Amino acid sequence: MDRVRLSIGEVAARTGLPISTLHFYERKGLIAPLRDSANNRSFPREILRRITIIKVAQRSGVPLSEK
Repeated sequence: MDRVRLSIGEVAARTGLPISTLHFYERKGLIAPLRDSANNRSFPREILRRITIIKVAQRSGVPLSEK
């Protein structure tokens, strides 16, 4: 079965976060995109759950760790 992949724009729209925040999460190692042959980012649908957890943790006062 083919897995659903989302573009960074689709992830931004579904999570309500700006693309710049998703890039920040990527730089911090919190999320990792897959790359296609044209080097475009895509994310598995499951990334939405991970981002929800990150947002809840931030609202609870858990800081993003430094890398």
